[in-house]
Amino acid sequence: MEMEFKDPARRRRLLLVVIGAVLAAAAGLGAFTLASHGSGTVEVPKKAVLVAARDIPARTTLTGDDVTVRSVPVDEALGQSYLQASDVVGRVTSVPIYTDQQMTPNLFATANAGTDFSILGPDEAVTADSPDWRAVAISIPNERAVGGEVKAGDHVDLFVSVSIDVLQQDTSGNYIKVDTANSAGYMTGPSTKITFQDLEVLKSTPDDQMYVFKVDLHQAEQIEHVIQLAPDAFSMALRPDADTRAVDTSQYGTTTDRLVMTYLFPVPQLEDLSQLLGPSPYPYPGAPNGSFAPSSSPVPGGGGTPSSPAPSGSPEPSASPGP
Repeated sequence: MEMEFKDPARRRRLLLVVIGAVLAAAAGLGAFTLASHGSGTVEVPKKAVLVAARDIPARTTLTGDDVTVRSVPVDEALGQSYLQASDVVGRVTSVPIYTDQQMTPNLFATANAGTDFSILGPDEAVTADSPDWRAVAISIPNERAVGGEVKAGDHVDLFVSVSIDVLQQDTSGNYIKVDTANSAGYMTGPSTKITFQDLEVLKSTPDDQMYVFKVDLHQAEQIEHVIQLAPDAFSMALRPDADTRAVDTSQYGTTTDRLVMTYLFPVPQLEDLSQLLGPSPYPYPGAPNGSFAPSSSPVPGGGGTPSSPAPSGSPEPSASPGP
């Protein structure tokens, strides 16, 4: 008689293989079903932003052909990105910009974002024929800056007050400053002149007594020279908003002698003390016809009223026209 032996471990292995095959088939069927009936792509939220349509060098004035609008994933869109071409057309790039780079304020020399002022106005652009606009800062005390009431956007006229040194040669041929008038009548002294007209104030900080002005490159050079020569030389006058006229300043400029002759300031003289008790040689303002009342004061030592000296004539006005 023959006996049969069956291995139970083999039977279990065969069962596991069958179960694994069934599970694999089920997984494949599920994947096929999802691929056939489900969505093939996942929608990613996007945002339309302005980007560079080409590589743009620095110091380039942008045109509409330099930019385009593209959709980018929301998580890639920068918060300060511009959204339309009109936001940047006409502005000047301060750095190179590369194709598809998002357009943001920090890429522009004239952007307002992150700064207190813009040198160029919204309608201005840098061209071959445009002025070389610059911004310069000048320290001006409030008492010479309309009491500190000048604000950004105002237009002002600037005055410069400097001391003019008159030189003459000494016996050795060296030039020295003279403290009295030279042979031609010129002497060292202060001089004031209106110099820069209708300047736009870009920034005003009265607490710091500092003002930033929009000037052209030539004016900037002149202002820098005055600052080196006399840092405290500037003062300003505020213009009405509607007054954009340019004044002919050829007859302007003030020195002490011009001020005296233009407004007939009286010039101090040595007093004749012997006349103190006599009648005044000058007209009394309240007397009719400019006459003066005789003095009844007695002459020292007795006697009658002393005779009055003839009144001095008024100085003649300057032949040169004043402002």
